[in-house]
Amino acid sequence: MRPDVAFSYVRDLVERITGTRPDPDGDGDLPVHFHGAQFFVRIVSAPDPWVQVFSVAVAELDSTPELAVRLNEINSHIHFARVFHVGTQVLIEAELWADDVTPANFLFACQNVAAATDYFTPRLLKEFGGRPLFEESKTDAYEQGELPLGPAARTADASTDASGVTTTASPYL
Repeated sequence: MRPDVAFSYVRDLVERITGTRPDPDGDGDLPVHFHGAQFFVRIVSAPDPWVQVFSVAVAELDSTPELAVRLNEINSHIHFARVFHVGTQVLIEAELWADDVTPANFLFACQNVAAATDYFTPRLLKEFGGRPLFEESKTDAYEQGELPLGPAARTADASTDASGVTTTASPYL
């Protein structure tokens, strides 16, 4: 699939799912307001393009060796996504080959990014500071459990860890 075709397809898909046709921002990303939170979608041009679905988990955070160690540790625990620092932001991202983007795969990517962001952001903020942009983007309508399949839906398995952060079970984390 050509990158321009992938971009058009993904943009049309986002419009069908959300009811809003996103316009690219200054970076060429499509800001997507979905289930009460903001995600971003980027089509990476390559001979075989791919689609990145990501959130800005933490902003206004400088890179440190300790942060790099923590992000590496997080990456060893999550599946179908990754967390990394770029500029002054921590992003959580899932990737799909453009040819494999379907409504179900796109929703899964959003679920997984939301689950990982909701789970790891409070811990990163507590340890390193910064500004929780994904959290700030949420509207009153946000409840991760309403996402299809609810990867980190509120369950009876919820508990509070040693740092005082409430956790929920997730088959993706």
